[in-house]
Amino acid sequence: MTFQDILVHVRPYGSIEPVEVALRLGGRFDARVTCLYPLEDVARMRAILTENSAPLQTLIDRDYAAATEAELRIRSLAEREGVDLAWCAYEGEAADLIAIVSRLQELVVVGKTEPGESWGVVERIVTVPTGRPILVVPSTGPFFDTGKCVLVAWNGSAQAADAVLRGLPLLAEAERVVVLSGSEDRERLPSATPRPQLDVVAFLKRHGIEAEVRGTDVSGAAAGMAILDAARDVSADLVVMGAFGRSRLREWVLGGATRTVLDYMHIPVLMAH
Repeated sequence: MTFQDILVHVRPYGSIEPVEVALRLGGRFDARVTCLYPLEDVARMRAILTENSAPLQTLIDRDYAAATEAELRIRSLAEREGVDLAWCAYEGEAADLIAIVSRLQELVVVGKTEPGESWGVVERIVTVPTGRPILVVPSTGPFFDTGKCVLVAWNGSAQAADAVLRGLPLLAEAERVVVLSGSEDRERLPSATPRPQLDVVAFLKRHGIEAEVRGTDVSGAAAGMAILDAARDVSADLVVMGAFGRSRLREWVLGGATRTVLDYMHIPVLMAH
């Protein structure tokens, strides 16, 4: 069990910690790390300015120069970690570009929404069904050994199960795995009576992973705080959980627990949706 291809979103500003985490994982799993640098402002201005306008050319020169500078800086970090690095800079919205480039990636690393941002990249991609796990990294690090102690937020949902499956490479290497077992009432499947029970601890054991179990009976936004509190109690450095969102017409509106965790997370969180 391993990751061989990791994609990381490189922001033109803010914390570089997501890149650092991606490179450390690349070194640990001997994976290729692809850095995606979206040129969002250039794409937006192209839509409203003529191709030869002076303001557009100034913006293009500035932003492509910034991308080149970022590439040089990150390549030096990759050499330090001994990581095979690929670099791509495209014009377009970050979430749209991530959805496309991630199709041949096994893990996507993005940064937590920075203070002052109304909507971050993670809010836009976490509810889009890309089929790829999203590792969300807080701005404040460093996070040197992500995955030594892992808290799995389990409620029997398809999203939680997918998070466990997608996170197996990290779970298999963990020194301690704790399952926080909560309510399984989210899904409504009238024909399934009684509801089949899924034993995630037995599943993990079949994969050579011994897990402890803790229980919680809260739901919604309270479940989000219960997850974060449990992570602190067991000194977890990674949370694995399913992410919930509404329809694509309202894809920025997230479920209560997902929203709470994204707002108040203090350690990296691996989400599947």
